Amino acid sequence: MPHHILTDFKNLVVVVTGCDTGFGAEIVNDLNQHDNYTIYATCLTLQAVEKYQAKGSTRLRAIQVDVTKQEDVSRLRDRIEAECPQGVYCVLNNAGINVGGLFDLTTEDAFERVMDVNYMGIIRITKALLPSLRTYAKSRHILPKEQELPRARLISITSVAGRINIPGLGSYSASKHAAESILDTLRVELSPWEIDVSMIEPYFAKTPIMTNSHAAFEQNWKRAGDNVHAMYGEAFVEIARKRSQLLYEKAMPPQWIVQAAVNAIREKNGAQTPRNLVAPWHVRLLIWISEMTPEWVIDGMMRSSMKKGGSWPADPFLLKDGKQN
Repeated sequence: MPHHILTDFKNLVVVVTGCDTGFGAEIVNDLNQHDNYTIYATCLTLQAVEKYQAKGSTRLRAIQVDVTKQEDVSRLRDRIEAECPQGVYCVLNNAGINVGGLFDLTTEDAFERVMDVNYMGIIRITKALLPSLRTYAKSRHILPKEQELPRARLISITSVAGRINIPGLGSYSASKHAAESILDTLRVELSPWEIDVSMIEPYFAKTPIMTNSHAAFEQNWKRAGDNVHAMYGEAFVEIARKRSQLLYEKAMPPQWIVQAAVNAIREKNGAQTPRNLVAPWHVRLLIWISEMTPEWVIDGMMRSSMKKGGSWPADPFLLKDGKQN
């Protein structure tokens, strides 16, 4: 990649993954309407790509990318290196899924799929675009002082589930913990190149990932064996459905996360906060308390809440009605 081409504010390049719907789509729309960035929006579906292309913006470039496929990621890298020799100013890892649930209801394939998107997707995209981030970062030391550029940045939307472990979200939490772990490492490893690494940690928000998780639960429950159905019982399932709906109704508006991401991209030092927890004040307080409290206390509180709330298996040892093995 050529290193002699100087960068200025007129051609800052931003790459956002997972832009079909949800946070990614809203972030791209905000940046496209209010800023002068050249935006590469990666989408899983061709329909989403065509929708962006219909906008007719010369600064908005949609490309079909499945972050679990190395050939797609390599094609994105090659296109950006060909079209943007000045390098990439910001990479925003947003692509994510949740198709799991309770451990008993989650298949091994689902665990692999969630980890492949939420963790390995970040690895693939970052590996592919890190040379372009370094090319941009070098420009800050070549341009005259009066044309000083903002620092390069690698931003990832993780989750509050990357900090705490919530029963029923095991596969999702594991993938987000893994993502936050590697990003904590990258934050230090990439500091010699002055590339800021930052995480945005949303609480539950009203996005397609939440509505899709309802459907995944129903599918997983239907697929579970008779023993699992007998252990948990129909009452457990009904309570799980009600809690899921209540959680969605009380979830944050997605604009909170969108604004946090846009600010992290737009502001001069926007990505220098290592972890930006986006949640109502009482949730932030509870998470802070949970991180200061011994695990045995948190586990006891969780078990008590599950029992009182009806989220405890009805017949864990299959002893009722002569079901024991």
